[in-house]
Amino acid sequence: MADTPLGPATSLVKALQVLRALEHSPEGRGITDIARSLGLPKSAVHRILVTFQACGFVQQQPHTSRYALGPVLARLGLQAAELFTPRRAARPLMAALAQELGETIVLGVLCEVSVLIVERAEPSQGLRMAPELGTALPLRQTALGQVWLACSPAAQREALLAALAPTESVVPPERWRAGWRQELSRIAQQGFVVSHDAWLPDLSCLAVPVWNRRQELTAALAVVLPHSRMPGPQRHDPFAQSSPALQYATLLPALVRTAEHISALVP
Repeated sequence: MADTPLGPATSLVKALQVLRALEHSPEGRGITDIARSLGLPKSAVHRILVTFQACGFVQQQPHTSRYALGPVLARLGLQAAELFTPRRAARPLMAALAQELGETIVLGVLCEVSVLIVERAEPSQGLRMAPELGTALPLRQTALGQVWLACSPAAQREALLAALAPTESVVPPERWRAGWRQELSRIAQQGFVVSHDAWLPDLSCLAVPVWNRRQELTAALAVVLPHSRMPGPQRHDPFAQSSPALQYATLLPALVRTAEHISALVP
């Protein structure tokens, strides 16, 4: 007789939901606030938080009695990020690229329906504008996210599009997904994505995929810079009107080269 697949432990799921409720609240949240947002009894939320506090996963702020993420959780997160192979392989190459281009370089990986920034390298001089480590960026609206959507396996891409489909739209969901499939196919053939003002005003981003040795998508690499410093298409020979435009000549070749070097180092 085949074993029955086990479902998730309900009590553990609730506990993790309480922990996730503190993710974007550096100032902390109260028990009543968390219980109301999750639809859980205050007594259950209190027991969960007391347990997490005993383990160091959360801490209670002495002046407000609110709960915030704790130092043990921070330590585990840092250790998990350090064990992440693409991040370790990419770090020195990203630092070299940041100095070469004079711009900020970021590395992102898929996290649920967002792109999580797991590494960042900055030049020694110049205006630096880029998301902080640990920032979760939307998939549809950012170059890093669109690279991931375009280059991910078909089954994963369809699941992500289904999760990202707008719930309040006059466009039917299947028509919406068909439009995105067409756009993502174009991006995959092009091999890079450019976005402007998607994360912050006056901020541009040029992103390319990072693969592993098995040709599996493992991360997305991007250069982030003010829109005023974003170069436009250039030609190899300005007098040869029939020659193809070389897209973002001062940025794209170096970014692609670095992505290829990282890919060669990821098993």
